[in-house]
Amino acid sequence: MRAVRRIVVVVLPAALACNSIVGFDDFQKVSDVRSEPADATEDESDAGRTKGRDAAAPSPDGAAPPSRCDPTKPFGQPVALAGPVNSSAFELAPSLMNDELTMVFQRTVGVEGGSVLVATRSSIDQPFGDPTELTVLSQGLDGVQQPTMTGDGLLVFFAGILGPNSGIYTASRASPKAAFGNRRAFVEVNSSASESFPGLTGDGVELWLSIQNNVDRPRHLFRSVRDNLGQYGAAVLVNELASASSEAGVAFSADGLTIYFGSERAGGKGDSDIWTARRATMTAAFGPATPVAELNTSGAEYPGWLSPDDCRLYFGSDRQGGGDILVATRKP
Repeated sequence: MRAVRRIVVVVLPAALACNSIVGFDDFQKVSDVRSEPADATEDESDAGRTKGRDAAAPSPDGAAPPSRCDPTKPFGQPVALAGPVNSSAFELAPSLMNDELTMVFQRTVGVEGGSVLVATRSSIDQPFGDPTELTVLSQGLDGVQQPTMTGDGLLVFFAGILGPNSGIYTASRASPKAAFGNRRAFVEVNSSASESFPGLTGDGVELWLSIQNNVDRPRHLFRSVRDNLGQYGAAVLVNELASASSEAGVAFSADGLTIYFGSERAGGKGDSDIWTARRATMTAAFGPATPVAELNTSGAEYPGWLSPDDCRLYFGSDRQGGGDILVATRKP
């Protein structure tokens, strides 16, 4: 597990020795990636999707909640979240409970480290209140970043920094009102490479993350699938979404068939843009990726969470000069 620095990217030991600071615009763009068979992600069993499904999650392969918008229409103009969630620091990686009333996210003050905060609100048309730092997640670590939470709020994954190392960590709680505990390094997916940007499908069966093998190589999306005993397998490269550039940050539709992800590939507006792709079933490969033009700028955008009705996409962007959390809403 190699180190994470600044607010969004992982810096490997060689870069740290040079006091390199990596920000929104510093992803490497080299084509070498960890090699996996092209069809390695297509033959997973669906067994774990019934026995091990998260209680609050929508059913996979359909059964999304009724939509309050037309999911075929483009998103409207993104707006920064009102209230104290955004600040003069850098905010990134929003992840919400299914009711959209509780959100965890990353805040980084300065140029290194980071913390995970939680904020709540009384309804989705109201601003979030003052956020509170989840200090239990960062104890003994130099920083924590990029949280993702199950829809019931009982399980959180995040990137943790310890010295020159970074990797995925997890913590759990018994109820949404309880404190998180049982924090541990998620050795199921960690390696000698750099792991960051964890993300979950709505049923919690798939854990996605970005892995960077070396500082001079791009990061790519990998996937770990939970079996019917509740155990996550080794992370496998998602070949069909890999490009010659970096990919980081994911958000899924409730049925898990549509992905939004950040990528620096050609065809966007510059830096990391939000792209989308779709698959026919949970075990099928994703089809061609296309940019979500209405969400992208010449700055950097990283998707974080899509509402279960497909109407609102929450994401991080530096378009306003710093890192802020924005939301884009589809019209009815």
